[in-house]
Amino acid sequence: MNPITGKASPGTTYAARTINHQLSVLFGFYEWACAADLGPLVNPVPAQRTRAGGRVAAHHNPMEDFVIHQRATYRQKTPRPTWRAIPDDAADALFGALRSHRDRALVSFWLSSGARATELLGLCHGTDLDAGANTITVVSKGSRLRETIPASVDSFVWLALYLRAERPPAQAGGPVWWTRQGAPRPLTYHAARAVLQRANAALGTNWTLHDLRHTAAARLLADPAFTLFDVQTILRHASVSTTQIYTQPRMEDLVAKVLEHHARPRPTGPVIEPAYDEAMVRELLGLPA
Repeated sequence: MNPITGKASPGTTYAARTINHQLSVLFGFYEWACAADLGPLVNPVPAQRTRAGGRVAAHHNPMEDFVIHQRATYRQKTPRPTWRAIPDDAADALFGALRSHRDRALVSFWLSSGARATELLGLCHGTDLDAGANTITVVSKGSRLRETIPASVDSFVWLALYLRAERPPAQAGGPVWWTRQGAPRPLTYHAARAVLQRANAALGTNWTLHDLRHTAAARLLADPAFTLFDVQTILRHASVSTTQIYTQPRMEDLVAKVLEHHARPRPTGPVIEPAYDEAMVRELLGLPA
């Protein structure tokens, strides 16, 4: 575990969802291979079965509740989803460790728009940037639709500094983000991740590109001007239940609130609100004057 971020280092462990996804892929492939009679195959991934040997919920009556069955062999217990937002001071330190206007523009857009890493890297000149309206147009990951989302003024300022100082190719319809070393090439996801890894190495952290999207969501939800459905629209979640993950409080915030609660002096007697006449309330309740 990273001592600063509290997150496991990438590549040291597999998440439960990743393991279950890979098991589902293998199970589906061997089920198809066995059904197609491609050879004397046996599915190496056990299926979840009932005590009678049938498939779970194969003939479920929608009027009845689902019965919880034991997980199939190798299947992992999936923990409750949690968000991984970067604290404000850590985000400031991360921003300060970036080396170029291009990198600052990228991180600023990720933190203000909540766009996914690949969505932002797919921006093109002439069609996807509107500095006057403070919006960008991205191709959403799931629906593959072109959708417009808001971004901060600072993001466009950093973008202007990047375009002016580094002068990357700027043909109409061409990519916005380019490499800075050697012959210019469109910036890929792996190159953008390397940018963050260099900043992490300088700070001793292990933040990821997707943590920036979580941070944007947490900041929007912390603002009372935004409703849950506003944030859902900006993040383009298919279900509001996905957006609700970001409403969970962080343990650091809960610890601070608990410490503040115990440090607060307790009242020595009954508290009477100023709107009431204290003498009349004490007489009514039989309290000493």
